[in-house]
Amino acid sequence: KLDEQTEMERQQNHALNSRLCQLPGLSEPTLPSGVKRVFWRWSNLFIDPAKAGMSRDVALKALKAEGVAAGTLNYSVSHRDTVFNEPDWWHHPPVIPDRLPGLEEALENGISLPRFTKPVPELVDQYVKSFEKVWSHRVELGRA
Repeated sequence: KLDEQTEMERQQNHALNSRLCQLPGLSEPTLPSGVKRVFWRWSNLFIDPAKAGMSRDVALKALKAEGVAAGTLNYSVSHRDTVFNEPDWWHHPPVIPDRLPGLEEALENGISLPRFTKPVPELVDQYVKSFEKVWSHRVELGRA
């Protein structure tokens, strides 16, 4: 059942994200060849404010006003947790770089959307319409 559920979620999120990523400045994470995406708590997209014509915060405020359950990415930055930096806990301490490639950008420009756990084509359509409405007003919103 897990494989079936995972595939259904993948299809639901692809149905949404493939349409949303047609909008200027929106993209989803890219995966290496042969890797299948798995959704845990949310589906995430990235906004390029220069291409979108508005910041992530402006977009989120407008999307929420349209009823979209959207937020910022809240990735745990666990490599900064105390336990990873206290030698008493490690026989062989991990070597963690100060900067993880892409992490800060993801935290600054990531948008989280719900993980659809069952087929909801009508909700996908509503989300797309809401995003399209917000993007159609992005010039005015971008000045706000």
